[in-house]
Amino acid sequence: MANKTNNVLSLESKDAMDFFLKSEQYHGFELPEYFVFDELLQNVKEVVGDTPYENCLHDEISPENLSDVNLDILLNKDGRYAVRPIILANPFLYYFLVREICNDQSWSLIKKLFEKFQVPHITSCALPVIPKEKEPFHKSTTIINWWSSMEQRSIELSLEYRYMFVTDITNCYGSVNPQAFDWAFSFKGTEHEQKTEYSISKNIQKYLHAFQKGRNIGIPQGSAIFDFIGEIILGYSDLLLHEAIQKAGITNPYEIIRYRDDYRIFCNNKDVLEKISYILQHVLESLNFRMNSKKTKISDSIVTDAVKSDKLAYIYNTPIFNKKGCDFDSFEKHLLYILMFARQYPDSGSIKTMLSDIDKRMEDWLEPYEEEVTTIPILEDGEPKTEKITKQRRLVGGSIRAMSAICTQIALENVGCCHYALRVLSRMVDSLKDENEKNAIVSLVYSKLCDQPNSDYNQLWLQNITYQQDKKNGTSPYKMRLCRLVAGDKDVELWNNKWVKPKLLSGLHIHKIVDAETLKKVTSVITFRETRTYNEYTVC
Repeated sequence: MANKTNNVLSLESKDAMDFFLKSEQYHGFELPEYFVFDELLQNVKEVVGDTPYENCLHDEISPENLSDVNLDILLNKDGRYAVRPIILANPFLYYFLVREICNDQSWSLIKKLFEKFQVPHITSCALPVIPKEKEPFHKSTTIINWWSSMEQRSIELSLEYRYMFVTDITNCYGSVNPQAFDWAFSFKGTEHEQKTEYSISKNIQKYLHAFQKGRNIGIPQGSAIFDFIGEIILGYSDLLLHEAIQKAGITNPYEIIRYRDDYRIFCNNKDVLEKISYILQHVLESLNFRMNSKKTKISDSIVTDAVKSDKLAYIYNTPIFNKKGCDFDSFEKHLLYILMFARQYPDSGSIKTMLSDIDKRMEDWLEPYEEEVTTIPILEDGEPKTEKITKQRRLVGGSIRAMSAICTQIALENVGCCHYALRVLSRMVDSLKDENEKNAIVSLVYSKLCDQPNSDYNQLWLQNITYQQDKKNGTSPYKMRLCRLVAGDKDVELWNNKWVKPKLLSGLHIHKIVDAETLKKVTSVITFRETRTYNEYTVC
Protein backbone atom coordinates (compact mmCIF):
# COMPACT_ATOMS: atom_id res chain seq x y z
CA MET A 1 0.00 0.00 0.00
CA ALA A 2 1.07 3.58 -0.62
CA ASN A 3 1.10 6.14 2.15
CA LYS A 4 2.83 3.95 4.70
CA THR A 5 3.14 5.85 7.93
CA ASN A 6 5.64 5.44 10.75
CA ASN A 7 4.17 4.69 14.14
CA VAL A 8 5.48 5.74 17.52
CA LEU A 9 7.52 2.53 17.96
CA SER A 10 9.86 3.75 15.21
CA LEU A 11 11.10 6.44 17.64
CA GLU A 12 13.80 6.26 20.28
CA SER A 13 12.68 6.68 23.90
CA LYS A 14 13.51 10.40 24.15
CA ASP A 15 11.72 11.16 20.89
CA ALA A 16 8.74 9.09 22.00
CA MET A 17 8.47 11.20 25.13
CA ASP A 18 8.60 14.38 23.04
CA PHE A 19 5.87 12.92 20.82
CA PHE A 20 3.47 12.24 23.69
CA LEU A 21 4.18 15.63 25.29
CA LYS A 22 2.94 17.55 22.25
CA SER A 23 -0.35 19.38 22.54
CA GLU A 24 -1.99 17.52 19.64
CA GLN A 25 -1.24 14.14 21.29
CA TYR A 26 -2.29 15.35 24.74
CA HIS A 27 -5.82 16.05 23.54
CA GLY A 28 -7.05 13.73 20.80
CA PHE A 29 -10.26 15.69 20.32
CA GLU A 30 -10.62 19.03 18.56
CA LEU A 31 -10.49 22.27 20.53
CA PRO A 32 -10.66 25.91 19.43
CA GLU A 33 -7.35 26.99 17.96
CA TYR A 34 -6.39 29.27 20.86
CA PHE A 35 -5.88 26.28 23.19
CA VAL A 36 -2.22 25.14 23.19
CA PHE A 37 -0.76 22.87 25.88
CA ASP A 38 2.88 22.49 24.77
CA GLU A 39 4.32 25.05 27.19
CA LEU A 40 2.36 23.65 30.15
CA LEU A 41 3.51 20.08 29.47
CA GLN A 42 7.13 21.16 29.08
CA ASN A 43 6.81 23.17 32.28
CA VAL A 44 5.66 20.06 34.17
CA LYS A 45 8.51 18.06 32.65
CA GLU A 46 11.05 20.64 33.81
CA VAL A 47 9.79 20.98 37.39
CA VAL A 48 9.26 17.25 37.97
CA GLY A 49 12.10 15.79 35.91
CA ASP A 50 13.17 12.44 37.37
CA THR A 51 11.68 13.05 40.83
CA PRO A 52 9.96 9.83 41.98
CA TYR A 53 6.17 9.96 42.01
CA GLU A 54 5.93 9.40 45.78
CA ASN A 55 8.27 12.34 46.43
CA CYS A 56 5.89 14.66 44.56
CA LEU A 57 2.90 13.88 46.79
CA HIS A 58 1.87 16.64 49.19
CA ASP A 59 1.26 15.44 52.77
CA GLU A 60 0.92 11.90 51.39
CA ILE A 61 -2.37 12.84 49.72
CA SER A 62 -3.20 10.46 46.87
CA PRO A 63 -4.93 11.83 43.75
CA GLU A 64 -7.16 8.76 43.58
CA ASN A 65 -8.92 10.03 46.72
CA LEU A 66 -9.73 13.45 45.22
CA SER A 67 -12.39 14.68 42.81
CA ASP A 68 -11.76 16.86 39.73
CA VAL A 69 -8.19 15.61 39.33
CA ASN A 70 -8.85 15.60 35.58
CA LEU A 71 -11.05 17.85 33.48
CA ASP A 72 -13.89 15.54 32.48
CA ILE A 73 -15.97 16.10 29.35
CA LEU A 74 -19.01 13.94 28.64
CA LEU A 75 -20.02 13.74 24.99
CA ASN A 76 -23.61 12.70 24.34
CA LYS A 77 -23.11 10.32 21.43
CA ASP A 78 -26.74 10.53 20.30
CA GLY A 79 -27.75 13.86 21.85
CA ARG A 80 -29.65 11.93 24.52
CA TYR A 81 -28.45 9.19 26.89
CA ALA A 82 -25.54 7.43 25.17
CA VAL A 83 -22.41 9.04 26.62
CA ARG A 84 -18.71 8.84 25.77
CA PRO A 85 -16.47 10.28 28.50
CA ILE A 86 -13.20 11.92 27.51
CA ILE A 87 -10.74 13.70 29.76
CA LEU A 88 -8.26 16.52 29.59
CA ALA A 89 -5.78 14.65 31.74
CA ASN A 90 -4.15 16.14 34.81
CA PRO A 91 -0.78 17.31 33.37
CA PHE A 92 1.22 15.94 36.31
CA LEU A 93 -0.36 12.48 36.15
CA TYR A 94 -0.06 12.59 32.37
CA TYR A 95 3.66 13.32 32.62
CA PHE A 96 4.20 10.54 35.18
CA LEU A 97 2.54 8.02 32.85
CA VAL A 98 4.46 9.23 29.78
CA ARG A 99 7.72 9.16 31.75
CA GLU A 100 7.00 5.60 32.90
CA ILE A 101 6.34 4.44 29.35
CA CYS A 102 9.18 6.33 27.68
CA ASN A 103 12.19 5.84 29.92
CA ASP A 104 14.98 3.89 28.18
CA GLN A 105 14.37 0.60 30.00
CA SER A 106 10.58 0.61 29.62
CA TRP A 107 10.66 1.68 25.99
CA SER A 108 13.10 -1.10 25.10
CA LEU A 109 10.86 -3.61 26.90
CA ILE A 110 7.73 -2.32 25.14
CA LYS A 111 9.37 -2.58 21.72
CA LYS A 112 10.24 -6.22 22.40
CA LEU A 113 6.70 -6.78 23.63
CA PHE A 114 5.17 -5.56 20.39
CA GLU A 115 7.61 -7.64 18.36
CA LYS A 116 6.07 -10.72 19.99
CA PHE A 117 2.56 -9.36 19.36
CA GLN A 118 3.21 -9.32 15.62
CA VAL A 119 1.93 -12.70 14.48
CA PRO A 120 1.11 -14.20 11.07
CA HIS A 121 -2.31 -13.45 9.55
CA ILE A 122 -3.22 -10.80 12.16
CA THR A 123 -2.49 -7.15 11.38
CA SER A 124 -2.90 -4.37 13.92
CA CYS A 125 -2.84 -0.86 12.45
CA ALA A 126 -3.80 1.23 15.48
CA LEU A 127 -0.52 2.30 17.08
CA PRO A 128 -0.29 6.12 17.25
CA VAL A 129 1.22 7.36 13.99
CA ILE A 130 3.69 10.20 13.56
CA PRO A 131 1.88 13.09 11.86
CA LYS A 132 3.26 15.06 8.99
CA GLU A 133 4.84 18.37 9.92
CA LYS A 134 1.75 20.23 8.72
CA GLU A 135 -1.51 18.32 8.52
CA PRO A 136 -4.21 19.51 6.09
CA PHE A 137 -6.99 18.68 8.56
CA HIS A 138 -7.41 17.41 12.12
CA LYS A 139 -5.65 14.05 12.65
CA SER A 140 -5.25 13.62 8.89
CA THR A 141 -2.31 11.19 9.20
CA THR A 142 -4.28 9.01 11.62
CA ILE A 143 -7.41 9.07 9.46
CA ILE A 144 -5.52 8.30 6.28
CA ASN A 145 -3.72 5.47 8.09
CA TRP A 146 -7.12 4.01 9.04
CA TRP A 147 -8.44 4.47 5.50
CA SER A 148 -5.40 2.81 3.95
CA SER A 149 -4.85 0.02 6.48
CA MET A 150 -8.45 -0.88 7.30
CA GLU A 151 -10.90 0.15 4.60
CA GLN A 152 -8.70 -0.08 1.51
CA ARG A 153 -6.98 -3.25 2.70
CA SER A 154 -10.38 -4.87 3.35
CA ILE A 155 -11.49 -4.11 -0.20
CA GLU A 156 -8.22 -5.54 -1.54
CA LEU A 157 -8.77 -8.75 0.44
CA SER A 158 -12.13 -9.23 -1.29
CA LEU A 159 -10.05 -10.46 -4.25
CA GLU A 160 -8.75 -13.33 -2.11
CA TYR A 161 -11.61 -14.12 0.26
CA ARG A 162 -15.34 -14.68 -0.08
CA TYR A 163 -16.53 -13.94 3.47
CA MET A 164 -15.79 -11.28 6.07
CA PHE A 165 -16.70 -11.33 9.78
CA VAL A 166 -17.10 -7.86 11.33
CA THR A 167 -17.30 -7.01 15.02
CA ASP A 168 -16.08 -4.62 17.67
CA ILE A 169 -15.77 -4.55 21.46
CA THR A 170 -18.51 -2.95 23.54
CA ASN A 171 -17.10 -0.12 25.68
CA CYS A 172 -13.56 -1.33 25.02
CA TYR A 173 -11.50 1.19 27.02
CA GLY A 174 -14.02 1.25 29.84
CA SER A 175 -13.79 -2.57 30.16
CA VAL A 176 -10.01 -2.94 30.35
CA ASN A 177 -8.95 -5.04 33.34
CA PRO A 178 -5.76 -3.35 34.66
CA GLN A 179 -4.47 -6.72 35.84
CA ALA A 180 -4.21 -7.65 32.18
CA PHE A 181 -1.09 -5.48 31.99
CA ASP A 182 0.64 -8.02 34.25
CA TRP A 183 -0.50 -10.79 31.91
CA ALA A 184 0.59 -8.91 28.78
CA PHE A 185 4.12 -8.14 30.02
CA SER A 186 4.61 -11.74 31.20
CA PHE A 187 2.89 -13.23 28.08
CA LYS A 188 0.60 -15.24 30.36
CA GLY A 189 -1.04 -18.20 28.64
CA THR A 190 1.22 -18.08 25.58
CA GLU A 191 4.26 -20.02 24.44
CA HIS A 192 6.38 -17.01 25.51
CA GLU A 193 5.14 -17.04 29.12
CA GLN A 194 7.71 -16.01 31.72
CA LYS A 195 7.71 -15.63 35.50
CA THR A 196 9.37 -12.22 35.54
CA GLU A 197 7.36 -9.37 37.06
CA TYR A 198 7.90 -5.90 35.65
CA SER A 199 7.53 -2.69 37.64
CA ILE A 200 6.20 -0.89 34.57
CA SER A 201 3.02 -2.98 34.73
CA LYS A 202 2.40 -2.11 38.39
CA ASN A 203 3.15 1.55 37.76
CA ILE A 204 0.74 1.75 34.81
CA GLN A 205 -1.97 0.30 37.07
CA LYS A 206 -1.04 2.80 39.82
CA TYR A 207 -1.41 5.77 37.50
CA LEU A 208 -4.67 4.43 36.05
CA HIS A 209 -6.05 4.24 39.61
CA ALA A 210 -5.00 7.85 40.15
CA PHE A 211 -6.62 9.01 36.91
CA GLN A 212 -9.90 7.27 37.75
CA LYS A 213 -10.56 8.00 41.43
CA GLY A 214 -9.23 4.60 42.46
CA ARG A 215 -11.48 2.59 40.16
CA ASN A 216 -9.95 -0.76 39.28
CA ILE A 217 -11.41 -1.00 35.79
CA GLY A 218 -10.91 0.72 32.47
CA ILE A 219 -8.51 3.27 31.01
CA PRO A 220 -9.36 6.91 30.23
CA GLN A 221 -9.95 8.30 26.75
CA GLY A 222 -8.77 11.55 25.23
CA SER A 223 -4.98 11.27 24.74
CA ALA A 224 -2.60 9.31 22.51
CA ILE A 225 -0.87 7.76 25.53
CA PHE A 226 -4.14 6.06 26.54
CA ASP A 227 -4.55 4.69 23.01
CA PHE A 228 -0.99 3.40 23.23
CA ILE A 229 -1.37 1.55 26.52
CA GLY A 230 -4.69 0.22 25.25
CA GLU A 231 -2.75 -1.34 22.38
CA ILE A 232 -0.63 -3.24 24.90
CA ILE A 233 -3.73 -5.15 26.00
CA LEU A 234 -5.19 -5.48 22.51
CA GLY A 235 -1.82 -6.54 21.07
CA TYR A 236 -1.64 -9.22 23.76
CA SER A 237 -5.10 -10.37 22.69
CA ASP A 238 -3.77 -10.74 19.12
CA LEU A 239 -1.08 -13.12 20.37
CA LEU A 240 -3.64 -15.11 22.39
CA LEU A 241 -5.94 -15.30 19.36
CA HIS A 242 -3.16 -16.46 17.05
CA GLU A 243 -2.12 -19.29 19.37
CA ALA A 244 -5.74 -20.31 20.04
CA ILE A 245 -6.37 -20.59 16.29
CA GLN A 246 -3.24 -22.72 15.96
CA LYS A 247 -4.37 -25.01 18.82
CA ALA A 248 -7.75 -25.40 17.12
CA GLY A 249 -5.94 -26.94 14.15
CA ILE A 250 -7.28 -24.45 11.62
CA THR A 251 -5.26 -24.67 8.42
CA ASN A 252 -7.60 -22.85 6.03
CA PRO A 253 -6.28 -19.52 4.76
CA TYR A 254 -7.57 -16.54 6.76
CA GLU A 255 -6.62 -12.94 7.47
CA ILE A 256 -7.49 -10.66 10.39
CA ILE A 257 -7.25 -6.86 10.48
CA ARG A 258 -7.72 -5.02 13.76
CA TYR A 259 -7.93 -1.26 14.30
CA ARG A 260 -8.17 -0.70 18.06
CA ASP A 261 -11.35 -2.59 19.00
CA ASP A 262 -12.65 -3.09 15.43
CA TYR A 263 -12.10 -6.53 13.90
CA ARG A 264 -12.43 -7.80 10.35
CA ILE A 265 -11.77 -11.50 9.71
CA PHE A 266 -11.55 -12.91 6.17
CA CYS A 267 -11.94 -16.53 5.07
CA ASN A 268 -13.25 -18.54 2.12
CA ASN A 269 -14.94 -21.14 4.33
CA LYS A 270 -17.94 -19.82 6.23
CA ASP A 271 -17.85 -22.58 8.85
CA VAL A 272 -14.17 -21.93 9.55
CA LEU A 273 -14.87 -18.21 9.74
CA GLU A 274 -17.54 -18.80 12.38
CA LYS A 275 -15.15 -21.04 14.30
CA ILE A 276 -12.51 -18.30 14.32
CA SER A 277 -15.14 -15.80 15.49
CA TYR A 278 -16.03 -18.03 18.46
CA ILE A 279 -12.33 -18.37 19.32
CA LEU A 280 -12.07 -14.56 19.23
CA GLN A 281 -15.11 -14.32 21.49
CA HIS A 282 -13.48 -16.69 24.00
CA VAL A 283 -10.20 -14.74 23.96
CA LEU A 284 -11.98 -11.43 24.48
CA GLU A 285 -14.08 -12.82 27.32
CA SER A 286 -10.90 -13.93 29.11
CA LEU A 287 -9.80 -10.26 29.08
CA ASN A 288 -13.17 -8.90 30.30
CA PHE A 289 -14.23 -7.77 26.82
CA ARG A 290 -17.57 -8.37 25.11
CA MET A 291 -18.39 -8.39 21.43
CA ASN A 292 -20.91 -5.78 20.32
CA SER A 293 -23.78 -7.92 19.03
CA LYS A 294 -25.33 -4.94 17.20
CA LYS A 295 -22.22 -4.52 15.07
CA THR A 296 -21.40 -8.21 14.56
CA LYS A 297 -22.16 -9.90 11.24
CA ILE A 298 -20.83 -12.17 8.51
CA SER A 299 -20.81 -10.64 5.04
CA ASP A 300 -20.39 -12.08 1.57
CA SER A 301 -20.39 -8.56 0.10
CA ILE A 302 -16.97 -7.48 1.29
CA VAL A 303 -16.46 -4.52 -1.05
CA THR A 304 -19.47 -2.57 0.20
CA ASP A 305 -19.44 -3.81 3.79
CA ALA A 306 -15.78 -2.80 4.10
CA VAL A 307 -16.89 0.82 3.76
CA LYS A 308 -18.68 2.62 6.57
CA SER A 309 -22.43 2.76 5.99
CA ASP A 310 -22.59 6.54 6.33
CA LYS A 311 -19.93 6.94 3.65
CA LEU A 312 -21.81 4.58 1.33
CA ALA A 313 -24.97 6.60 1.83
CA TYR A 314 -23.04 9.78 1.11
CA ILE A 315 -21.59 8.28 -2.08
CA TYR A 316 -24.99 6.90 -3.12
CA ASN A 317 -26.55 10.36 -2.82
CA THR A 318 -23.92 12.23 -4.84
CA PRO A 319 -26.39 12.87 -7.72
CA ILE A 320 -28.22 15.07 -5.16
CA PHE A 321 -25.17 16.53 -3.46
CA ASN A 322 -21.60 16.48 -4.63
CA LYS A 323 -18.36 18.36 -4.18
CA LYS A 324 -18.52 20.09 -7.57
CA GLY A 325 -21.95 21.55 -7.02
CA CYS A 326 -25.27 21.20 -5.30
CA ASP A 327 -28.73 20.55 -6.72
CA PHE A 328 -30.31 22.33 -3.75
CA ASP A 329 -31.20 25.88 -4.76
CA SER A 330 -31.97 26.60 -1.12
CA PHE A 331 -29.47 26.58 1.73
CA GLU A 332 -32.28 25.62 4.11
CA LYS A 333 -33.13 22.52 2.06
CA HIS A 334 -29.46 21.63 2.03
CA LEU A 335 -29.28 21.92 5.84
CA LEU A 336 -32.46 19.88 6.28
CA TYR A 337 -30.92 17.19 4.10
CA ILE A 338 -27.87 17.07 6.40
CA LEU A 339 -30.09 16.93 9.50
CA MET A 340 -32.06 13.97 8.15
CA PHE A 341 -28.86 12.21 7.07
CA ALA A 342 -27.42 12.79 10.57
CA ARG A 343 -30.46 11.18 12.16
CA GLN A 344 -29.78 8.06 10.15
CA TYR A 345 -25.99 8.11 10.74
CA PRO A 346 -25.47 10.11 13.98
CA ASP A 347 -22.06 11.61 14.76
CA SER A 348 -20.54 10.06 11.64
CA GLY A 349 -17.58 11.35 9.68
CA SER A 350 -19.77 12.04 6.65
CA ILE A 351 -21.68 14.68 8.63
CA LYS A 352 -18.43 16.61 9.08
CA THR A 353 -17.78 16.33 5.34
CA MET A 354 -21.27 17.59 4.48
CA LEU A 355 -21.11 20.48 6.94
CA SER A 356 -17.65 21.44 5.63
CA ASP A 357 -19.01 21.45 2.09
CA ILE A 358 -22.04 23.63 2.82
CA ASP A 359 -19.80 25.98 4.79
CA LYS A 360 -17.54 26.36 1.75
CA ARG A 361 -20.61 26.84 -0.45
CA MET A 362 -21.85 29.62 1.85
CA GLU A 363 -18.41 31.22 2.04
CA ASP A 364 -18.18 31.36 -1.76
CA TRP A 365 -21.74 32.64 -2.07
CA LEU A 366 -21.15 35.46 0.45
CA GLU A 367 -17.88 36.55 -1.15
CA PRO A 368 -18.24 40.18 -2.31
CA TYR A 369 -18.34 40.55 -6.08
CA GLU A 370 -18.14 43.44 -8.55
CA GLU A 371 -20.92 44.30 -10.93
CA GLU A 372 -20.89 46.90 -13.72
CA VAL A 373 -23.71 49.42 -13.41
CA THR A 374 -24.52 51.91 -16.18
CA THR A 375 -26.12 55.19 -15.18
CA ILE A 376 -28.32 56.93 -17.81
CA PRO A 377 -28.01 60.72 -17.46
CA ILE A 378 -31.12 62.86 -17.04
CA LEU A 379 -29.82 65.57 -19.38
CA GLU A 380 -30.01 64.76 -23.09
CA ASP A 381 -26.50 65.92 -23.80
CA GLY A 382 -25.01 63.86 -20.95
CA GLU A 383 -23.20 60.60 -21.64
CA PRO A 384 -23.95 57.22 -19.92
CA LYS A 385 -21.56 56.46 -17.11
CA THR A 386 -20.43 52.90 -16.29
CA GLU A 387 -18.84 52.01 -12.94
CA LYS A 388 -18.07 48.89 -10.93
CA ILE A 389 -19.99 48.48 -7.69
CA THR A 390 -19.10 45.95 -4.99
CA LYS A 391 -22.10 43.88 -3.95
CA GLN A 392 -22.75 40.96 -1.61
CA ARG A 393 -25.44 38.33 -1.91
CA ARG A 394 -27.67 37.29 0.96
CA LEU A 395 -28.22 33.63 1.76
CA VAL A 396 -31.22 32.28 -0.14
CA GLY A 397 -33.92 29.79 0.72
CA GLY A 398 -34.97 30.60 4.27
CA SER A 399 -34.44 33.06 7.08
CA ILE A 400 -31.11 33.05 8.93
CA ARG A 401 -33.00 32.40 12.15
CA ALA A 402 -34.70 29.31 10.70
CA MET A 403 -31.47 27.97 9.23
CA SER A 404 -29.69 28.63 12.53
CA ALA A 405 -32.34 26.52 14.25
CA ILE A 406 -31.54 23.61 11.91
CA CYS A 407 -27.78 23.95 12.57
CA THR A 408 -28.48 24.04 16.29
CA GLN A 409 -30.50 20.83 16.06
CA ILE A 410 -27.67 19.13 14.16
CA ALA A 411 -25.22 20.23 16.88
CA LEU A 412 -27.59 19.11 19.63
CA GLU A 413 -28.04 15.61 18.21
CA ASN A 414 -24.41 15.15 17.07
CA VAL A 415 -22.17 16.56 19.78
CA GLY A 416 -19.00 15.13 18.22
CA CYS A 417 -19.75 17.20 15.10
CA CYS A 418 -21.16 20.25 16.92
CA HIS A 419 -18.23 22.51 16.02
CA TYR A 420 -18.82 21.90 12.30
CA ALA A 421 -22.52 22.80 12.66
CA LEU A 422 -21.67 25.85 14.75
CA ARG A 423 -19.13 27.02 12.20
CA VAL A 424 -21.89 27.05 9.53
CA LEU A 425 -24.18 28.83 11.97
CA SER A 426 -21.53 31.42 12.82
CA ARG A 427 -20.99 32.21 9.14
CA MET A 428 -24.72 32.70 8.56
CA VAL A 429 -25.21 34.92 11.61
CA ASP A 430 -22.13 36.97 10.74
CA SER A 431 -23.67 37.78 7.33
CA LEU A 432 -26.53 39.66 9.01
CA LYS A 433 -26.43 43.46 9.08
CA ASP A 434 -28.74 43.81 12.10
CA GLU A 435 -26.61 43.51 15.27
CA ASN A 436 -29.68 43.04 17.46
CA GLU A 437 -30.81 40.09 15.37
CA LYS A 438 -27.30 38.61 15.53
CA ASN A 439 -27.25 38.81 19.31
CA ALA A 440 -30.81 37.48 19.61
CA ILE A 441 -30.02 34.37 17.52
CA VAL A 442 -26.79 33.63 19.39
CA SER A 443 -28.60 34.02 22.72
CA LEU A 444 -31.29 31.55 21.63
CA VAL A 445 -28.66 29.08 20.39
CA TYR A 446 -26.82 29.34 23.71
CA SER A 447 -30.02 28.61 25.66
CA LYS A 448 -30.89 25.68 23.41
CA LEU A 449 -27.48 24.01 23.61
CA CYS A 450 -26.14 24.96 27.02
CA ASP A 451 -29.28 24.26 29.01
CA GLN A 452 -28.78 20.60 28.12
CA PRO A 453 -26.86 18.18 30.40
CA ASN A 454 -23.22 17.55 29.44
CA SER A 455 -22.99 20.71 27.34
CA ASP A 456 -19.28 21.35 28.01
CA TYR A 457 -18.11 20.62 24.46
CA ASN A 458 -20.83 22.85 22.98
CA GLN A 459 -19.80 25.65 25.36
CA LEU A 460 -16.18 25.47 24.21
CA TRP A 461 -17.19 26.18 20.61
CA LEU A 462 -20.00 28.64 21.32
CA GLN A 463 -17.51 30.77 23.23
CA ASN A 464 -15.43 30.91 20.05
CA ILE A 465 -18.39 32.70 18.41
CA THR A 466 -19.25 35.07 21.27
CA TYR A 467 -15.80 35.86 22.70
CA GLN A 468 -15.37 39.33 21.20
CA GLN A 469 -18.88 40.39 22.18
CA ASP A 470 -18.47 38.92 25.68
CA LYS A 471 -15.21 40.82 26.06
CA LYS A 472 -16.90 44.04 24.94
CA ASN A 473 -19.72 43.50 27.44
CA GLY A 474 -17.33 42.50 30.23
CA THR A 475 -19.31 39.33 31.01
CA SER A 476 -19.25 35.67 30.07
CA PRO A 477 -22.13 33.19 30.47
CA TYR A 478 -19.94 30.08 30.34
CA LYS A 479 -19.37 28.01 33.48
CA MET A 480 -17.01 25.35 32.13
CA ARG A 481 -13.53 25.72 33.61
CA LEU A 482 -11.75 26.01 30.27
CA CYS A 483 -14.23 28.67 29.15
CA ARG A 484 -13.67 30.63 32.35
CA LEU A 485 -9.94 30.57 31.64
CA VAL A 486 -10.55 32.01 28.16
CA ALA A 487 -12.75 34.71 29.70
CA GLY A 488 -9.82 35.80 31.86
CA ASP A 489 -10.72 34.21 35.20
CA LYS A 490 -7.39 34.24 37.09
CA ASP A 491 -8.67 32.07 39.93
CA VAL A 492 -10.01 29.12 37.96
CA GLU A 493 -8.47 25.71 38.75
CA LEU A 494 -8.59 23.39 35.77
CA TRP A 495 -7.31 20.43 37.76
CA ASN A 496 -7.38 19.57 41.46
CA ASN A 497 -3.66 19.54 42.29
CA LYS A 498 -3.91 19.48 46.10
CA TRP A 499 -1.97 16.22 45.99
CA VAL A 500 1.07 17.89 44.35
CA LYS A 501 3.77 19.52 46.48
CA PRO A 502 3.35 23.33 46.38
CA LYS A 503 6.92 23.95 45.20
CA LEU A 504 6.12 22.04 41.98
CA LEU A 505 3.03 24.18 41.40
CA SER A 506 4.61 27.57 41.97
CA GLY A 507 5.93 27.98 38.43
CA LEU A 508 2.93 26.45 36.66
CA HIS A 509 1.38 29.04 34.34
CA ILE A 510 -2.08 27.65 33.64
CA HIS A 511 -3.22 30.81 31.85
CA LYS A 512 -0.65 30.20 29.08
CA ILE A 513 -2.83 27.32 27.86
CA VAL A 514 -4.77 30.06 26.06
CA ASP A 515 -2.61 31.62 23.36
CA ALA A 516 -3.16 35.36 23.78
CA GLU A 517 -2.11 36.30 20.24
CA THR A 518 -4.45 33.77 18.64
CA LEU A 519 -7.29 34.84 20.94
CA LYS A 520 -6.89 38.46 19.81
CA LYS A 521 -7.59 37.37 16.22
CA VAL A 522 -10.71 35.35 17.06
CA THR A 523 -13.77 36.48 15.11
CA SER A 524 -17.44 35.60 15.34
CA VAL A 525 -16.91 33.06 12.54
CA ILE A 526 -15.30 29.85 13.83
CA THR A 527 -11.99 28.93 12.22
CA PHE A 528 -10.24 25.62 12.66
CA ARG A 529 -6.61 24.88 13.36
CA GLU A 530 -6.13 23.17 9.99
CA THR A 531 -7.60 23.64 6.51
CA ARG A 532 -10.63 21.43 5.92
CA THR A 533 -10.30 20.69 2.21
CA TYR A 534 -10.05 16.93 2.23
CA ASN A 535 -10.77 14.40 -0.46
CA GLU A 536 -9.36 11.03 0.57
CA TYR A 537 -9.33 9.72 -2.97
CA THR A 538 -6.88 12.40 -4.06
CA VAL A 539 -4.65 12.57 -0.97
CA CYS A 540 -4.38 8.81 -0.51
